[in-house]
Amino acid sequence: MTRLGELLRPASPELASHFDDVEVPAALAFALELPAPDSPAPPRPQLPDDATFAILAGPGVLAHRAIDALHRFADRAGAGVLNTWGAKGVYRWDNPHHLGTVGLQRDDFPLCDLDRVDLVLMVGADPAESPDAAIGRPVVHVDPRHLDDLPVDRMTEAAARPRFFDAIAAVAGPGYVDDARPRHPARAVIDLKHGIPPGGIVTAEPGPVGLWFARTFPTDAPGQVVVPAWSRPGAAAALALAAVLRGRHATAVMPAPLDEITVEVARIADMLEAPVRFEPWGEDVDLTRTDELIAAAGPVVAWT
Repeated sequence: MTRLGELLRPASPELASHFDDVEVPAALAFALELPAPDSPAPPRPQLPDDATFAILAGPGVLAHRAIDALHRFADRAGAGVLNTWGAKGVYRWDNPHHLGTVGLQRDDFPLCDLDRVDLVLMVGADPAESPDAAIGRPVVHVDPRHLDDLPVDRMTEAAARPRFFDAIAAVAGPGYVDDARPRHPARAVIDLKHGIPPGGIVTAEPGPVGLWFARTFPTDAPGQVVVPAWSRPGAAAALALAAVLRGRHATAVMPAPLDEITVEVARIADMLEAPVRFEPWGEDVDLTRTDELIAAAGPVVAWT
């Protein structure tokens, strides 16, 4: 995978040095059409006969441009698909196959009713987003490049949307239409979505801001919203600048006040006349409403 520093170095070698040790998130790599990983695929797994399973898609599905293959596999299996936040957009938010974005909070996987299946197929998983130990069921890792040649029997009954989906919808749905001031974070997310141009990318800072975007941004396509699995000051701004340098419109969302790296990115963007849009969340967004998500799915475990 490409290191973020590589994309930033033409703008500022000093800024790039802060991000030389982190990879470009797969969602952004997909949006910017960066090269797919060239590592060899591991051996194709053998699924037990007549096993029932859930499908969990990770960022490797985007990295290997395997979204269509995932759709074909899910259709053959008659299964819905969970995704981690690095794979947001593998299905549209309103697609019946979409079962929700998981891995951000402690109770995500227990609320997914995985005890109803024999095993979980982890397709392109990143252990930073979905460690095996958090799943609570036997797991089988599948390289996305094997999806089209992985034999599978159609399950007799497709899994219904899990309790997790309804628990998050009960927070996000009312939040989207909440007219209170300061704004509910879900309302701030949907307001921003309505303001980005077609093809625009949103990058969000890991932490409370990233939680709300990873949780409640209704994705229409992959690569639309980028929240990295790693945490670094200035992450959202640096990712947005990298996108703009490669010809994409990008909006960076982060908490206020701005950290020193974000301020430096803003200075560089201004100097280069690079149209990065900055959307700091300050007193106008009520981040105390994060307690609603914690009540629904437990403490945040992402970025720890």
